[in-house]
Amino acid sequence: MASNTDNKKEITSSAWGLDQDAMKPLPRGRHALSRETVLASQRGRMLHAVLIAVAQKGFGDVVVGDVIAEAGVSRKAFYEHFKSFEECWAEAYTTSVDVLFAEIAKAVVERGELESREAAIATGSEVAINLTAAEPLVAHATLLDVIGAGPAGLKASQATLDRHANLLLMTWDGKSAADSTAERRLAAAAAVALFFGICRDYLVAGRTDELPALSGQITKMIITLLKA
Repeated sequence: MASNTDNKKEITSSAWGLDQDAMKPLPRGRHALSRETVLASQRGRMLHAVLIAVAQKGFGDVVVGDVIAEAGVSRKAFYEHFKSFEECWAEAYTTSVDVLFAEIAKAVVERGELESREAAIATGSEVAINLTAAEPLVAHATLLDVIGAGPAGLKASQATLDRHANLLLMTWDGKSAADSTAERRLAAAAAVALFFGICRDYLVAGRTDELPALSGQITKMIITLLKA
């Protein structure tokens, strides 16, 4: 799969990025850091690195060497954490998706929008769009390159879409997808397809910096579909 290397940018402290402490190389030789601190730092950098490497090269062309080079760790360190590249990728993808939904929930609660369906949908869209714009390589790997992981990747991608559709139904109707009619599930699926389709198009075109300005319009389109 072609990668969106034009989207590469300096890592920021966004929820999908590495914070400044994680970006600092660990001290060599004797130091006061605990083993737990060292392992956590290494693991976090490798999880981030595998997403960056996949976005840059495409899933099928990435090897462990690419991950450790991006993360700045040794091959020995990699295999202390993961049995294989596939295991590292699977955890990175799951973590990326979990962070996305956690950030949406956090923003909705912090802004006190639990009682307003429209405001909650707008906030959720804004959070996802801003993350995509801030970390286009992570977004590229999470929304696009996962499909290159074969049947397991397709299954994981569909699970993410279903999770988003369920969140929309819970927000708009107060019912889970399991408790909704086929018509409501279709409306939510259409809204999710619209949202992720737009994000993917802008990722491929290398124009994610334009997405935040479109957040309001995208939200209106999602709500129109949910009202159908």
